[in-house]
Amino acid sequence: MNFMKKLLVFVFLAISLVANGQNYRKVFLAIDGGAPLGKNSGIGSISLEPSYRINDKMSTGFRIEHNGILSMTGGSNPFVGSLGVSYQYYLPFKPRVFVGGGFAIFNPSNNFLISNTDTQNERNRLGFFPRVGVDLGHFRLIVEYNFVGNMTDYVFSYRGSPAPTGQFESINKNYLNLKIGFFFGGGKK
Repeated sequence: MNFMKKLLVFVFLAISLVANGQNYRKVFLAIDGGAPLGKNSGIGSISLEPSYRINDKMSTGFRIEHNGILSMTGGSNPFVGSLGVSYQYYLPFKPRVFVGGGFAIFNPSNNFLISNTDTQNERNRLGFFPRVGVDLGHFRLIVEYNFVGNMTDYVFSYRGSPAPTGQFESINKNYLNLKIGFFFGGGKK
């Protein structure tokens, strides 16, 4: 065999030994419900996260989340909406354990991501969220901490007044979110 044929055979064998076929579908949509835990969190969260698997070990996505479906804090505003990008790295365990995180723009509004400028003066803040989770078939469990920081928010007060009054206050919007959800697509081929 001449040199070029040997080189071609070597390259073909090397690629076939190293190449790793993708076992999971590339695109999936996750829908998660959560229990946010934080001093100024509302009750319940919901998130949508369309994602793309770069390979079997990595995925990247776009997260849309609303924290605070219900409020038990009286006049203060526990709601936080966010839009962001996410990344997950799958560890070589069964079931599929992953670590990851992302960056998001957080908004302290009960109007999700459309602020009401009459009641608040700070609209958006860049934050990040590390996470760890596990995929169990098409179900998933996630623990993530959302670092939002302090945001200026309008807090109502009903003390001794028939009409609500209020003031702007700096409120810590960080929260831990315990999520359970499911995803469409993205399973084994």
